[in-house]
Amino acid sequence: MEIRIITDNYVDRTGLLAEHGFSCLITAKGKTILFDTGQGDGFINNVKQLGIENADCIVLSHGHYDHTGGLSKHIAECAEISGDIYASKYIFENHLKLDNGKTTYDFIGFGGTRGDIERRFKLHLNKGMTEIFPGIFLSGTIERTVDFDSDGKLFAEIDGITSKDRFRDEQFLIVREDEGIHIVTGCTHCGPENLINFAKKLFPDKKILSLTGGLHLFRSESSYIHKVIASLQAENIGIIATGHCTGIDASFVLKSTLGDKVIFTKAGMQISY
Repeated sequence: MEIRIITDNYVDRTGLLAEHGFSCLITAKGKTILFDTGQGDGFINNVKQLGIENADCIVLSHGHYDHTGGLSKHIAECAEISGDIYASKYIFENHLKLDNGKTTYDFIGFGGTRGDIERRFKLHLNKGMTEIFPGIFLSGTIERTVDFDSDGKLFAEIDGITSKDRFRDEQFLIVREDEGIHIVTGCTHCGPENLINFAKKLFPDKKILSLTGGLHLFRSESSYIHKVIASLQAENIGIIATGHCTGIDASFVLKSTLGDKVIFTKAGMQISY
């Protein structure tokens, strides 16, 4: 299994761009999957610079602009990326943000429309766990059993009612191997502990070989970061490759605690598992 990071908040290669967003190309079990599409300009630039010409499908982890923008804002420029799109049935929900001191919400959701997508791609929407290729799954809506308050600024408007966003559109991708599972996540708005607990519920007899993607700890208090890292350490995950919304502070604590098991992701990086 290989993962090529296309979009991340960090970069150190000439010609590539960093942007607040995430996208990666997953090659596993004879399939190539584009997982998320970043925020927009950086994604389009990096796809071209990295010579990415095709994918068997596109997976969208959730409906935020920094994971769907490369598709919704620049769909006309994505002609070299074909294949079906897999996403939650709730992907088009109205995601909002309310910053401190503001009285009006900012829209931070999917910038396109369902019609835009369906004119170019075949759209597959799911709610529960779905096997998209043999041995490759989408989790479906993530169950929450542990409180996670890092998303206090984030809301959703559903059926005309605005309330704290529970991210029922968020899901992660699982590659199942004989020896365990690999997990790829976009932003982990549900909280890393809930993600791990749900993965263990879906695959109770499988060791977590790797966890790749954002862990959304950049707004978390130090005490909570240490709590999450303790839970990750207890799971004995093989490799944690993270960047984007994990945040610099949390990333350094992760690295100092777990050492070589932690990899900081950046645009252009290729990871082999």
